[in-house]
Amino acid sequence: MKRALAVCAVLWSCKAATGGGRDRVTLELANWADYLEAKLEDRALAPYLAAHPGLRIDVFLLDNIDVPALVNRGVVLDLTPYLARAGVDLGCLDQTVLSIFSRGDAVYALPKGYTPMVVAYNKDLFDRARIPYPTDDWTWDDFLRIAKRLTRDTDGDGVIDQWGTYFDRRPLLWIPWVWAGGGDVLCPDGRRASGCLDAPVTVEAIRWYTGWMTRQGIAPRAHTLLKSAGDNFRLFNSGRVAMMTTGHFWVPRFRPYVAAGRLRVGFVAIPHRRGFHPATVIYASGYAVPAMTARRKLSIELAAYLTDSLADAVRGQAGLELPAVTAAARALVARDTLGWEAAFLRAATAGRAPWGARIERWREVEAALPDLVDRITLAGADPAAAARETARELDRVLGATR
Repeated sequence: MKRALAVCAVLWSCKAATGGGRDRVTLELANWADYLEAKLEDRALAPYLAAHPGLRIDVFLLDNIDVPALVNRGVVLDLTPYLARAGVDLGCLDQTVLSIFSRGDAVYALPKGYTPMVVAYNKDLFDRARIPYPTDDWTWDDFLRIAKRLTRDTDGDGVIDQWGTYFDRRPLLWIPWVWAGGGDVLCPDGRRASGCLDAPVTVEAIRWYTGWMTRQGIAPRAHTLLKSAGDNFRLFNSGRVAMMTTGHFWVPRFRPYVAAGRLRVGFVAIPHRRGFHPATVIYASGYAVPAMTARRKLSIELAAYLTDSLADAVRGQAGLELPAVTAAARALVARDTLGWEAAFLRAATAGRAPWGARIERWREVEAALPDLVDRITLAGADPAAAARETARELDRVLGATR
């Protein structure tokens, strides 16, 4: 999603060059989704194109991490004044997801879908160990106890070859664990990290999470800073990892293995530290309209079409995300015979907007956070000292100190 500004710039420059296009009008939808997602958007768009041939309308896909920058620069149109005329009822949308694209009463994109982060678990490994499947009220203590039981030397050669969980250094996957432990990487106003990233409750959460590798031995040990992005799926799919953090975007990858009888998967909420409330992060995207577009009415109508229940149903069936339209999400749950969709929907009730949707400089913050866990897990740094150093670095990034 890092191409948002470039895509918008190209889209607007084309508009300016055509002088607004008073003659024949053609559709222009800027979409930087990956291949699978782009195919789904084409399917959702096809009926509209068939009914409205020759339209030129400016709409673009807005990822949650690009919201602050585009809103702060006045790049995206506030859709609120036009929604009633477009027949959009905001009450039909998941309100937490809608809040990601809202600032006060202003709405800058209509959400199309979202995912909370959850824990995927291999049912076959649980069954072999005669461990009951986890439930949404489980705690860190429960998780650790289960992960230890599922960490085994299965062939008796003296080397662990099955692990209870997978450790991931990417912040998008470990920040919800910190939240579920009562901590956070930034302070509530998003302007500084000192006093929050290095607070005792956050340090304890980071110590616990990195302890999967450094103390508990329940996750495969990393020996280099660079790891294959597909290692987690490969190890999980092969039965060598019993649990891992994931989002709805992995559902399409699981489906073929489940259909072939090679894998049985369950999903459950991220466990919380005893004494703290469950928490997870929600990642979302939506359709927005450039503030400079000359055809606001048609563009808003297209954004509304691309995020209504019919289009959401197409995406939901493909498995990449939960539909942002509440009724479409519930219908998806009702059709699902595996219980996966219900698990994601339950987890979302404890969801929060990601930091990327709240502060403009999140990409710089996020780029520094993997080094924090690397210093602890690979270099043996003390978590408190590493957190203090990283907090000072992030304060400089955020402009809190010089």
